[in-house]
Amino acid sequence: MKRIRIKDIAERAGVSTGTVDRVLHQRGDVSAKARTKVEAAMEELGYEPNALASALAYNRTLTIAVLLPFPDADDYWQAINQGIRKAGQALQHFGLNLRPIYFELASPRHFSECANRLLAESPAGFLFAPVFQLEGADLCRQLQARAIPYVMINTRLAEANALCFIGQDAYQAGYLAGKLASTLLQESKETWILHLEKGVDNAPHLLAKAHGFQTYFKEEGLQDQAVRTLNIAAYDNPETLAKQWSREVLMYGMPACVFVTNSRAHHLIEALQLNEMEAPAVLGFDPIPANLECLKHGTIQYLINQHPKAQGYLGMVALSNFLLKKVKAAPDTLLPLDIVVKENMSYLNDWGEVMRII
Repeated sequence: MKRIRIKDIAERAGVSTGTVDRVLHQRGDVSAKARTKVEAAMEELGYEPNALASALAYNRTLTIAVLLPFPDADDYWQAINQGIRKAGQALQHFGLNLRPIYFELASPRHFSECANRLLAESPAGFLFAPVFQLEGADLCRQLQARAIPYVMINTRLAEANALCFIGQDAYQAGYLAGKLASTLLQESKETWILHLEKGVDNAPHLLAKAHGFQTYFKEEGLQDQAVRTLNIAAYDNPETLAKQWSREVLMYGMPACVFVTNSRAHHLIEALQLNEMEAPAVLGFDPIPANLECLKHGTIQYLINQHPKAQGYLGMVALSNFLLKKVKAAPDTLLPLDIVVKENMSYLNDWGEVMRII
């Protein structure tokens, strides 16, 4: 295979070798027109830069900003953080440096404050979970204005111009949950959608799941099976959670099943057990340890795996491939909607992935 030189790219693009060099190594100012010419020439010639050699030759370090909720917020975010760090360890030899800042999960204001701190450092790329609709959209606008490439994980904002989104189709995940819930229905009993979250109205991924769930019931002609939505913000306080749950049950009766729209289904089970209260059938997300323990004992019937570690890992890989090799990922990398039940939970490894059997 013929080696493609900077000189070859410059001749094809009709620019100087210095301009090509600045485009390749993101140094100095290059006009949009010249950059487009160089990138087109690179694509035509099939040029693939040697990322390692380039990083070492120029002795440069590219900083990737990472904006996530505090990992100790729950096991779900801990798993995403682990995936990011695992990829970061492998990529540090290529001159990539992680700059993580963590925000309070229930605080849109803290999200914005942390985002601004990272923007002030002018990172080469940005990886984040836009869990708040308004603040996430504002961050996207700032990144686009500064021409900082970014990857979204966990939550997709439709109006964003990210390199890619890595996660599940939240609407389809909710639709699948509706189908699973239909196997748990009982005559004359309701089905509840339970948001264990603060600020649900500003959480697009949870709203999309609820919409998908409700759509399944409508399309299947299950309108007579009432679907009620319940929000409990104090999910981390078992006494408060149990009291609010008790009020709803007293008012509407015990539901046949409950769909918890995130990875916190175990909080409901723990609160009801501590208060010696009856529990309905439950389905939720993610084979994190606490949920798997409930699944094992039959207090959770279904879990849909959102592959949190894979989200973090693949997000880092997608961003690094662009920064180092200008390789763009597909706009959406949608992870599978795996169903975890008691009978197959033993086949999961510590990443929550199904172990390969050869």
